[in-house]
Amino acid sequence: MQQPYYWYVFYVKTSSENRVVQDIARFADSKGLSKDDVDPFCPQSEVYYRAEKGKAPNKQYKKRPMFPGYVFVETRLSAKDFLEVFGSFIYTSQEIIRLLKSGKDNIALPDEERIRLEYLLKGKRCLERSVGFISGDKVVITAGALIGQEGLITYINRHNRFADIEINMFGSTVKARAALEIVERR
Repeated sequence: MQQPYYWYVFYVKTSSENRVVQDIARFADSKGLSKDDVDPFCPQSEVYYRAEKGKAPNKQYKKRPMFPGYVFVETRLSAKDFLEVFGSFIYTSQEIIRLLKSGKDNIALPDEERIRLEYLLKGKRCLERSVGFISGDKVVITAGALIGQEGLITYINRHNRFADIEINMFGSTVKARAALEIVERR
């Protein structure tokens, strides 16, 4: 998207994320806004699933919402214009609980937080799996989205191949789960 652009974040009923994304896209289209003007999305995260007995023996990764209950909208609309266009939609939607904001009036995700999320999502809007090893008490990521982001990791489950990470969003900490394979312990 062309500069400047903003990310606005809706808190929605859990499990309604995809429905809200479609509703926002339809509403924007009805207002004459294209996907270049308003692009709703739900960031995804890869999650490891073990194949059931008798099925493909390979590791399986599926995508699920990175932040269950959150829908993002990327747009060039300023906060004032965004509220003008979407105010009635937000108010009448059965699925949207509220529009998140930081402070009293700032409804756009702060730039430093948006940039951190964009780095993790690598432009694909999906937190892809990472690979690493443990050396003593330290985790070292060698491949994937978490390279250089080891400080975000709060918990690792080697058996189920995931790491819990904490990300700042609107001045508070939000937890997310990332696929992480620890290939060895040194």
